[in-house]
Amino acid sequence: MLSNRLKESLTAWFEARGEAWCAHVATCCADMWRPYHEVAAVKLPHAQLVVDRFHVMKNLNDALTKSRRVIQRNADEATKTILKGCRWLLVKNRENLTDEETTKLDEMLAASDELRTCYQLKESFRHWFAQLSTPEAALIQLDRWLQQAEASGYAAMKTFVKTICNWKQSILNYFNGRHSNGFAEGINLKIKLLNRRGFGYRNFSHFRLHVLVNFGS
Repeated sequence: MLSNRLKESLTAWFEARGEAWCAHVATCCADMWRPYHEVAAVKLPHAQLVVDRFHVMKNLNDALTKSRRVIQRNADEATKTILKGCRWLLVKNRENLTDEETTKLDEMLAASDELRTCYQLKESFRHWFAQLSTPEAALIQLDRWLQQAEASGYAAMKTFVKTICNWKQSILNYFNGRHSNGFAEGINLKIKLLNRRGFGYRNFSHFRLHVLVNFGS
């Protein structure tokens, strides 16, 4: 547990583990924080670097939300009423929607061609990530998706396409073992709850001890 996300802090942590420990790390999975990947590339010489799947999907959901906000802001009053409060329906997996939610979602998508296209792109990308595939096969399908997203012409999708292209290989590495940060994110959620319960901590050392006690270490 480090006090910040600085490159120097992570470098020091790896150095404290020692070269032998670092050399045995086979996979390093992280979010799209560039300093972490830069440090890992240097300090973990044999590790495969993977961008966490759930952070990629969060980025895409944020792009979809951005599109919805712009559409809603510029829509007529009737469309604004239909789109009001629809964010969770858009980002929720379609198969997890109730019949009532599905009806509401379809009504929203019918109100905007742009929103419908962005939503369909989001769903097809999610299914691409969920497939059992090799990196080589996944690359072919990803390139097709990127072409479709770019061809849509919508600003939010173009921004997401740029993000994917910047992290392409590390995203594709997910298909070598399907590693993710799911376990670490669960720990992070509990840490956030501890911090909230304590109304925040001014002293990081005290906060760290509190976390270790709660995790039984």
